[in-house]
Amino acid sequence: MELGFDPLLILRLKPIQKIGVALGLLALLTAGYWYFFLEERLRIMDKRQSEIQQQEEQMASKRRLLAKLPKMREELAKLKEEEEKLAQKLPSEKEIPTLLTDISNAGHEQGLEFLLFAPGPEVTRALYAEVPVGMEVRGPFRATALFMARIAQMPRIVTFADLTMEPAKEQPGLLVTKARATTYRFLNQQAVAQKERGNPEKGKK
Repeated sequence: MELGFDPLLILRLKPIQKIGVALGLLALLTAGYWYFFLEERLRIMDKRQSEIQQQEEQMASKRRLLAKLPKMREELAKLKEEEEKLAQKLPSEKEIPTLLTDISNAGHEQGLEFLLFAPGPEVTRALYAEVPVGMEVRGPFRATALFMARIAQMPRIVTFADLTMEPAKEQPGLLVTKARATTYRFLNQQAVAQKERGNPEKGKK
């Protein structure tokens, strides 16, 4: 096969020229090795190193979460305990009629005249339901104040809103007090699920 040059010419070169040719061949082989083998190996190694670093970071993150787990469990237990205490202050569905009767009796005990006592429909929230009651009573200011104080001291939570007072017409010394009393009923998860199933439009909004 015709190579285009005589290999014996290399043997006739001077020693310095032979060294130059050898260095040239070495550089050529090194460049070929780098291009065809070493560069790809280094790229794979960099990729593996990056994957190892990501895994180490993920493991470190999981270790931090595991270290916080006992504290998180403790906080969850405290939240459940507080939820149970709060639920005890909210009347159940069966207790609502009794609570409304107690509110009415507290007003009569103070000598107040009920002009209006109208429980409204429940308003469902995320974990509880509001039970509003529109009230209008007539009586002296002291009796009205004692009535509201008595309601505030009840073991069950009752709040007042939209409170107005004005003198009773043709009855000096008496006030007509209008307010919306609201008590709250705790909803367990089963009750929440039932209400959501009964309100298919909720998921469409």
